[in-house]
Amino acid sequence: MDSIRLSLKKTAMVSVLLAGISAPLAMAAPKKAPELRQITYKYILKAQEQMAEDDYASARQSLEHVLGKVKNSKFDKAAVNQMLGVVFANQEQYDKAIGYFRSALADDALHLPAAQQVRYNLAQLLMMKGQYREGIDQLKVWMANLDEKVAIPASAWIMLANGYSRMQEWKNVVDPAKKAIAASEAPPESWYTLLLAAHYELKEIPKAIDVLEILVTLAPQKKQYWLQLSGMNMSIKRDAAALAALRAAYRNGLFDKESDYTQLANFLTYQQVPYQAGVVYSQGMEAGLVDSNFENLKKLANFWSHARENSKAIDAFNRALELEQDPDLQVKLARMLARSERYQELLTLVANPFDGISEKQQGEVLFLTGMAHYQLGDSRKSLGYMEKAASIQSSRGQANSWIGFLQQDLNNQ
Repeated sequence: MDSIRLSLKKTAMVSVLLAGISAPLAMAAPKKAPELRQITYKYILKAQEQMAEDDYASARQSLEHVLGKVKNSKFDKAAVNQMLGVVFANQEQYDKAIGYFRSALADDALHLPAAQQVRYNLAQLLMMKGQYREGIDQLKVWMANLDEKVAIPASAWIMLANGYSRMQEWKNVVDPAKKAIAASEAPPESWYTLLLAAHYELKEIPKAIDVLEILVTLAPQKKQYWLQLSGMNMSIKRDAAALAALRAAYRNGLFDKESDYTQLANFLTYQQVPYQAGVVYSQGMEAGLVDSNFENLKKLANFWSHARENSKAIDAFNRALELEQDPDLQVKLARMLARSERYQELLTLVANPFDGISEKQQGEVLFLTGMAHYQLGDSRKSLGYMEKAASIQSSRGQANSWIGFLQQDLNNQ
């Protein structure tokens, strides 16, 4: 807002000069600008002095006074309307400023440089007030009337792109946004995000990815750019690039909530890197960003289990079972203890089966208990548990194959 006001104040200074006295901007204009009447010049000068002292009320009175005296002179009237527009703009009465700027342009009386300045200011105010279509139209006329030796500034291109974006005319956003970026030595981040939005809305995902790759270099500390880069790569099956973006966010220390860690850990597992999934998830827990609750500990145990890190998986399962008695988890841990040959721990675990254990699970627990006793050198106890396991249909076949073996083993003792 302040920038517009400053710009308009500057306009006020320039407009007087353009009214009949030479000025740098007027050099590109038609050879001779119409001359103001003496009375008009006098009051405009007076209003300008009043504005310089921030006395806008007096400046307005001066201009309204002279406006009534120059109704028959299109050029004088346009010049006074232009100045009144500036006065109201500086008082933040933008609707009135717009009205006077429109009036200044209505009769095509201003010579080109002055008209151009009024048109640009009008376009700015129209955009600011949400009158995007007219703002765009005025801005395009302004662009068309620029001297061919004068490059359209980046600020004008981005204003045009913003106007189209507010009307969600995304196809029209891309070109001016690109031109704004190209015309600027250091385009601000927001210009790239505008271009990104346009490509995204147009479903031009590869082009959106190109913009995001610039944004992550401009603002590597912003997690959302990395996550968007990952998500868009994932959407077009560029899994390696998607994973790389997520890992970059993680390595840059940008993860700040549980879902970040869960997303990366799941993706790592999907990409057959379960060990890294366990590392990431563990670090999230250690940082206090992943809650060490029953479900998350089960998840961590599964990451370690997929990575064949049995010791770490067993530790996570045990921590989970300390929080909640879950028959499925109890049996799963029993299997893992058996695979890890940690038989004594297995026997301790299954000594008191949890409530709700199914018959099938009971059969498996009896079989694993029998196997543990055998491995610990007690074939007789092993046989007893195998016979109990054989009484349950789901574990009968497996148990029977051990019963014959154990009976023979006992006979040979």
